[in-house]
Amino acid sequence: MNDILLKHGKQELSCTLPKNWDSNIIDSIFEDKNADLAEMVKTAMQNPVGSEKLERIVKPGETVCIVFSDITRSWQRTDLYLPVIVEELENAGINSDDITLLCGLGTHRKHTEEEKKILTGSLYGKYKIIDHDCDDLDNIINLGTTVRGTSAEINRIAVEADRLILTGGIVFHLMAGYSAGRKSIIPGISSRKTILENHALSLAPQKGMGSNPEIGCDKLGGNPVHEDMMEIQELIKPDFIVNIIPGKDLPGAAVAGDYLKAHEYGCKLLRDFFRVPITEKKDVVIASAGGFPADINFYQSVKSLINASQALNTGGTLILVSRCNEGLGNPLMEEMLTDFSSMAERETFLRNNYSIGRFIAYYGCELASKFTLLLVTDMEEPSLEKAGIHCCKTLEEAIEMVQKETSSTDAYIIPDASHTFPALKK
Repeated sequence: MNDILLKHGKQELSCTLPKNWDSNIIDSIFEDKNADLAEMVKTAMQNPVGSEKLERIVKPGETVCIVFSDITRSWQRTDLYLPVIVEELENAGINSDDITLLCGLGTHRKHTEEEKKILTGSLYGKYKIIDHDCDDLDNIINLGTTVRGTSAEINRIAVEADRLILTGGIVFHLMAGYSAGRKSIIPGISSRKTILENHALSLAPQKGMGSNPEIGCDKLGGNPVHEDMMEIQELIKPDFIVNIIPGKDLPGAAVAGDYLKAHEYGCKLLRDFFRVPITEKKDVVIASAGGFPADINFYQSVKSLINASQALNTGGTLILVSRCNEGLGNPLMEEMLTDFSSMAERETFLRNNYSIGRFIAYYGCELASKFTLLLVTDMEEPSLEKAGIHCCKTLEEAIEMVQKETSSTDAYIIPDASHTFPALKK
């Protein structure tokens, strides 16, 4: 196969590979079936994993808090499935005035009213819809401290509600292994202090060792970020969860039930859909982030960089097609990418000035230090050469650079790196 077509923003880039190249595609087995998301959620809630049905858990007169994801995770289509949850609560005798929809913003900005409408659909204006504020300490309760020293400071509404329901979307996560489940609590509805203390576990315990080798996509056991989150979750013990698993363009499946067992099952579904086994790594990988919105900025593109690198030999060359038309996507990333000449300098600065945006940038630089990274992008940013990132305007330009850098003619093509996780068979 010598002709390739890769998504770039809302368009596609086509290119013909050199005739002597041998290429293989790495893609998920999942196919979107245009399933009705509301019906998928209803089915999941009527067949909960490891728990009673929600209608048997709640009792009339109780207060209920439903945590949902913010606008950056709008692929979940909360506007379609939150009404399903609310309907079941009201059928079970819960008064509408006793239901609060709490958006787990983490450290993200507050929503506009229009964004709240997008996220809550028919529920907007009829129910209490509140944005979590990680800096509003008057509305945060300290539940204690984890064994790793993280303060468990959680939103008061969620803690004081008689029943807590978590919703979210399960995808691979570079720090926690998988998103959703306990991540709806931390970072979702935690204080800034709690979020930063937990996420700082993404660095190795010893200075000079870089990122913690125990974190990463598809890693749970022994992952300190995940285990710290789990300990905080146990302090609040959610009553029920509803989690969505993505398809390629549409939500692909839903799970509901016990906060541990349903999330575990959802992670298995994600692995079944998007973890693709490979028998070897190669010296050249050409990957697309999957187009809009996965490549809207570099912050979002790091996820695709991580996934695609799983198929690449150390010292190889990765071409990542990612438009990044909104630039870096986080103001704290730029200094990490442009102001330092070595990974040691970056690490020292990050340990003294930790933030999530800075860590994402650091992690991207750490990966880029292990291979040649060519970014096919529209990004108009300061030079990223110090970060080991070479920006190209066209796919043809990047391929020409590969030919100059290596004699290898064997490549992987990954059309949707934001979802696809290559896993080397052991």
